[in-house]
Amino acid sequence: MAHISRYWSKLTIWLSLIFPIVKWEEKLEENEKYIFCANHVSTLDIPLIYAVLPKPIQYIGKAEISKIPLFGYFFKNNSITVNRSNKKDSYNAFLHAAEKLTKNINICIFPEGGIPNKNVFLKKFKNGPFRLSIENNLKIVPITIIDNKQIFPQEYFKGYPGFARVQVHKPIDPNKISEKEVKKLNIIVYNTIFEQLKKYEKN
Repeated sequence: MAHISRYWSKLTIWLSLIFPIVKWEEKLEENEKYIFCANHVSTLDIPLIYAVLPKPIQYIGKAEISKIPLFGYFFKNNSITVNRSNKKDSYNAFLHAAEKLTKNINICIFPEGGIPNKNVFLKKFKNGPFRLSIENNLKIVPITIIDNKQIFPQEYFKGYPGFARVQVHKPIDPNKISEKEVKKLNIIVYNTIFEQLKKYEKN
């Protein structure tokens, strides 16, 4: 299902005349598992990351997304869905994610917890993915999504074809964080994405 989701995502993006431009700060190890953390600006983010990452991934995402026609089918069958208003459900989703990580599957999480208001530059990150990284001793990879807010905004009629730039930052090893603090790892990943967004905003 992961391969089908990737092919479907690539087809969807190309038919929409959206062309990814990916910049890698460091090559990912073929046999290593990662937790990917990206800023969330558009419903285009999910198929875009499916299309550009060469590794099998599963998302932790809102259960509501699985109700979207066709797209929801692929999302539901290749994701860990969660009702974010239910704390127990959120906790169980991360337990499920930990199980997936033992099966050579990478996890992708949007730590903002959903698409923020269009006027929000970068919403405060939740601690879940960083706790998952530390508890499972896995590197976390920040991803900066630059153009999706403009080319595919929530007001769909305002979207347009174009290039979608993605910056895949070098992996961050939780073992190199002093005392392996969840909050400190959160801040490092947040600042990595924030500074990259600011850099592109100036250009």
